[in-house]
Amino acid sequence: MRPLAAKTVMMAVLAIALAIPGQAMAAKTPPPPQDATPCTSCTLFTRFDPNHKYLENGNAYISYSGEGKASVWGESIATRRVNTVGLQLVLQRWTGSEWIDVYTGEKTEMGNSSRMNTTIDNLSVSSGYYYRVKSYHWITYGSTNEDGFRHSSVLLIPD
Repeated sequence: MRPLAAKTVMMAVLAIALAIPGQAMAAKTPPPPQDATPCTSCTLFTRFDPNHKYLENGNAYISYSGEGKASVWGESIATRRVNTVGLQLVLQRWTGSEWIDVYTGEKTEMGNSSRMNTTIDNLSVSSGYYYRVKSYHWITYGSTNEDGFRHSSVLLIPD
């Protein structure tokens, strides 16, 4: 084969390989629908609720550690030091029609702070399924209580 033809064939094979994600072929369910927003009553990178004065933001992430284990991480952020800032992480799996909770972490709180985070390692996950983290964030400041939910991006666990 001539060098130019070989290069063209290699480029075509590479383009096809990149266009078809390898993980998608290993999925045991159809992919979940794309959420319009990762939290309730908010848009990405903004407050949970425009009327909140103190609960500013929250994040949740999931990563695959290998060998059927995943780690989840979350963070709650207040606009100032508050009496209590809290966080709870829930690992969810997509069944093909709905998200189900497969692990619920403890509610964790920190006093006299403007932010807190928590990590949970070594959670069991099954290959071929989609997972995400649902995170619940809250603050208390005097008599004010504010809260909200977020969802992480979706992760397909490889074979």
